[in-house]
Amino acid sequence: MAADDNKRKKQKELLPTDPMAEAGRLIFARQIRRMLSHEAGSRTGADIESVHQMRVAIRRMRSLFNLIGAHYRPKTTARFERGLRQTARALGAIRDLDVLILDLQHYQETLSPDDQAVLAQVVSMLDARRGACRVRLNQLLDSKRYARFIRAFQRFAKRPGKGARRLKRSEAPHQLRHVLPLLLHERLARVRAYDTVLPASDDAILHALRVEYKQLRYALEFFQPILGRSAGYFLKQVKEMQEILGRINDIAVFTGYVSRLNQLRPEQSAVLNGYVAARKDELVVLRERFYDDWARFNSRAAQRKFSDSLLILR
Repeated sequence: MAADDNKRKKQKELLPTDPMAEAGRLIFARQIRRMLSHEAGSRTGADIESVHQMRVAIRRMRSLFNLIGAHYRPKTTARFERGLRQTARALGAIRDLDVLILDLQHYQETLSPDDQAVLAQVVSMLDARRGACRVRLNQLLDSKRYARFIRAFQRFAKRPGKGARRLKRSEAPHQLRHVLPLLLHERLARVRAYDTVLPASDDAILHALRVEYKQLRYALEFFQPILGRSAGYFLKQVKEMQEILGRINDIAVFTGYVSRLNQLRPEQSAVLNGYVAARKDELVVLRERFYDDWARFNSRAAQRKFSDSLLILR
């Protein structure tokens, strides 16, 4: 018990009175550690979750810069956002193939033995492409540019005040308790504004909404420790909506990717056409579920949970 108490004392916690720049620095430090903890696994590909988790950590940091970047000097944010974007691009090329191959393998289990063998040929081709993407990822991770980026980012996350924008007035809102409610309300407003364009079956609209849900989710997760208990309930609904939209987006990516494959034999094309048809049937069900959940998310009861979670910051 004593060891656990000492560990808790050493771990800095967010406080409502923290300057936003320093609260963000604490979150960046945690996400950098998370990103680097999955680097070795991403290099080898032994577990596809490594690429996923490393990419998620990067996405969270890019989202955090988007949320609170105004509290840092522009040159600071531009440098680190550029490094995160380059790394995310290399990971994303692998992740798209990881998810597509896994989905094809699940579909493969529903086929006849002959069709399973045909689809295995396609999977093998995609796996070779994934291997080439991993070579490019490792070249990036081995580069001096990446090493410099990581060292500088770690220094930024460890040194209070580094890269922070100076206050023009001492009374300017800068503490977490003053700034966070406005930021979270803005994130929520960007989600709810889609009620002006829904219902819509346009994949581009649903993809954009998925991104806004993800930004809202990350913002809530970053600061959940200092929000009211009802934040957990509301966050659960946000996650459910993001997961539905994520699957809808995956299907759009999958079907688009396989439609661009060339030099396929007739039997391979036939099996992939069956796969696309199955995914489109799934899409119909997912969209119906989405609109039901969208109405529930926008209900007065759900939105009250969000508002209640912010009252503790008064």
